Amino acid sequence: MRRNYLIIKLFGFSFVAIILFIAGCIPPPQTNETDKFDTELKTFKKSMNNIGQTLDMVDAMQKEVNKVEQKRALGEISDKEAERQLLEIKETYGRTLAKKSNLNPATSLPQWANHLNLTEPAGMRLDPDYSQMTSANNPDEGFNSVLLVYVGDYNLAMKEAARIARIANIPMGKDYMQAVELSKTYNTEPIKGVAYMNFDPFIEDKDFNISITVDESGMLTISVVDVQQMKNEFEKKAPESDN
Repeated sequence: MRRNYLIIKLFGFSFVAIILFIAGCIPPPQTNETDKFDTELKTFKKSMNNIGQTLDMVDAMQKEVNKVEQKRALGEISDKEAERQLLEIKETYGRTLAKKSNLNPATSLPQWANHLNLTEPAGMRLDPDYSQMTSANNPDEGFNSVLLVYVGDYNLAMKEAARIARIANIPMGKDYMQAVELSKTYNTEPIKGVAYMNFDPFIEDKDFNISITVDESGMLTISVVDVQQMKNEFEKKAPESDN
């Protein structure tokens, strides 16, 4: 169960980034206040609809995960088969969510991310469905963020994630370390995958929130968000919403 918790937790990091991409869309300037209000209202309704659909899909994914766990608990399927099915569920739902939100595909680390000492993994293939970005230079977005997803050999992914995290000075995530300790305490099968993070999700942000994760399948994800730019953009939008 702890291993499955980590799988969903790792997926959750990417999901949070997807939500930020959806929420970060800001409507372009209009010719007058009436047009501006109408456009903003339509954009807001569309955004809420997209987020609602996304949350429905996450709920549906969790239900599928629960079914697999129940079969495992009843002895209807082996641990190995349960893990296979859980990874397939994550891949199916995760890819669908990514495609729905991928308005600006990313092909590499932008220059501003390189200045954070981040590098890309060697010997792995970029997944275009998941990889996306926003730009502070785009008035419809207003802040820099990038999500790069790579697929390849598991052992290579673990090695490259450790190298990237070491160069950028990104520590292991607290949740991951707690899961590893629990695994050791209860003498369960070692956890696969890893999560490096310089922030504590929903508790403490940095100037740039950076995460480098690897899941059981060997999918390596690099996520970076310019938190200050994002907050400034949301604050600029807030007064317009109140009028």
